Amino acid sequence: MTSRNVWLTSLLIWLGLISAWCTVRLPAVLSDHMVLQRNSAVKLWGWSAPAEQISVTATWDNHTYDTKADRNAKWEITIPTSDAGGPYEITFAAGNTIKLSDVLIGEVWVCSGQSNMEWSANHGYQNAEEEVKLADYPQLRLFKIPKSTAHFPQEDCAGAWKPCTPVSIQDFSAVGYFFGRHLQEQLEGVPIGLIQAAWGGTAAEVWTPEEVIDSDPEFSKWDEVLYTSDHWPRRPASTYHAMIHPITPFKVNGAIWYQGESNTGNALLYRRLFPAMIQSWRDAWDYPIPFYYVQIAPYRYGTPLQGALVRESQMLTMSKVRNTGMVVVSDIGNIYDIHPRNKQDVGKRLANWALARTYGKQDVTYAGPIYKAHSIESGQIRISFDHADNGLLSKDGPLTHFEIAGEDQIFFPADAKIEGNEVVVNAPYVLNPIAVRFAFTNTATPNFFNQEGLPASSFRTDDWPMIIKEIEVDIAYKKDAEAYLVSLSSEENVNEIKYTINGDPPGLFGLTYRQPFYISGPCTIKALAFADGRASDAQTIKEVKLNKATFKPITYNQMYAPGHAAGGKMALIDGVTGGKTYDDGKWQGFKGNDLSITLDFGQRIEIESVKLNALKDQDHGIFLPNKVLFEISNDGRRFVEIYRKPLFHAKDNQVEITPYEFEFKKPRKTQYVRISAENLGKHPAWHKHAGQTALLMVDEITIE
Repeated sequence: MTSRNVWLTSLLIWLGLISAWCTVRLPAVLSDHMVLQRNSAVKLWGWSAPAEQISVTATWDNHTYDTKADRNAKWEITIPTSDAGGPYEITFAAGNTIKLSDVLIGEVWVCSGQSNMEWSANHGYQNAEEEVKLADYPQLRLFKIPKSTAHFPQEDCAGAWKPCTPVSIQDFSAVGYFFGRHLQEQLEGVPIGLIQAAWGGTAAEVWTPEEVIDSDPEFSKWDEVLYTSDHWPRRPASTYHAMIHPITPFKVNGAIWYQGESNTGNALLYRRLFPAMIQSWRDAWDYPIPFYYVQIAPYRYGTPLQGALVRESQMLTMSKVRNTGMVVVSDIGNIYDIHPRNKQDVGKRLANWALARTYGKQDVTYAGPIYKAHSIESGQIRISFDHADNGLLSKDGPLTHFEIAGEDQIFFPADAKIEGNEVVVNAPYVLNPIAVRFAFTNTATPNFFNQEGLPASSFRTDDWPMIIKEIEVDIAYKKDAEAYLVSLSSEENVNEIKYTINGDPPGLFGLTYRQPFYISGPCTIKALAFADGRASDAQTIKEVKLNKATFKPITYNQMYAPGHAAGGKMALIDGVTGGKTYDDGKWQGFKGNDLSITLDFGQRIEIESVKLNALKDQDHGIFLPNKVLFEISNDGRRFVEIYRKPLFHAKDNQVEITPYEFEFKKPRKTQYVRISAENLGKHPAWHKHAGQTALLMVDEITIE
């Protein structure tokens, strides 16, 4: 090769390297099909060679804007956007050229939180199949950020803008989609851009910048209170760094948020943590973005009042932090399912907040009754509410879930009646009331609305420190007494336990518990703990329904799954029957294992019937047993079969409770009853999770 050829080759290589070095690059959120905020100054940014000139041309104004990369190879430029419209193109020209097409200008919102925001059609929600078929909205655009974490703030994230179609909506936030769809309908077709940044199970700490957590001594104790799981991160700021920080240069008009379930462990601290997180986002966007969120739904959390305290923190945030709004969903929740399936109304209610408060729509009802003030009258309390100008409403009977207390701080159920746009409460056991609570439990589903049909938020008028002392109720059958022995126990620092067995309030009529006591028939046990001179804010209630199997000695030949214990060895004979929700805490589950239990009555007794319930919920991998077998014995060694029922498994999406029941023609004496149910083993070939281990779920054994 001649020296001239060598020189030319070197020049071409050098020019190629220069060209590569000068390549302009864009973050993922700047891409085809994106939506830019209308009538705004929006930032466009990216990377290139240091000092390189970049020209940006947008077709909505056909103007070219110039900028230059800094010495860190970063560049940015702010350009004005027009009113809603499109599609447009944006060209970025440097050593290379990038052209973004099908760009719309409209309204942009961030959709964030934990699983209820992440929940999509793939997870299953109310009428999902039909909703997905209709999800063809070319002017509604979706950008989903995949789950990711980082120890430090990131400059980019993965993701791509997509038009809303039955395919793209399948794994996108249902709440976000219904929010955006309703906005677009009411804003007369304005393009809507939705950015999903959500991760099930995450606490607010992981969505909050590290400096905010580290600067507060109480926030810094996150490691002591946050739940640990293999399925979500718990380190503060880890999702903020990876999923929020990369999009903060992108102009948005606001954020919607559905989270709080994973902060029930530090519910009181959430009063300060949640506002701090909101402010940190506003600081990051350098703009007081509207922030609308969902108050968590009623659910049977493990510790009493955890959910109520989070809901209170969320309500207080709305009163203290400007430009925020809260959606109440107590009327569309499910106390047995932390993921209520009605996502349509949640999204619509969030959108109505935005329509009324952000877009100034005058004819939109966006909130239910919110506690405003109260006054103490002769033996009663009068309560006034915001968002009640047109009056209040009680659905399906008198108002429920109101409680009042006097100086002793013991709350009693109250009679409540509506008078115009106020509620008046009183209770025969409280002559001089000073405080009111409404729906202040984990699972309260009240019937209190405004005339427009939106539910009231739970609240309390007191600010007394919460005392939560649970009481364990243990019931065991004693053959010698032919009765059931009840034992009550609580924490060591409980001074006194008062109880009743006739349903009366234990705080007023309760006997002081000194030793175990007997019951001989069905009853309602109510118990209340006292510590440091005050009653616990949580009362224990145990409904006792008895049959010949209830609380009798039981032996398991194969064990239930730890995650589906439903309370342990007495779950199948505690007199409490499960409903159609598999995780209601009453169904005992056997993953791969069979059910095989033996009941010992202690002596031969007459029985007339044997019954077992099994749950079928194939969508959740719960199948009826291959067969069910009942046997009886007088000595516990030789058993006689009295009932056998096999089953052929067919595809069936209905959730059903199937009873297996045998009745003798005349009473039969026996000491032992053995009940067996054979697990399917593996999901059938036709199931969406074919080959996975099947779950057998059974509940109450009833022997009469």
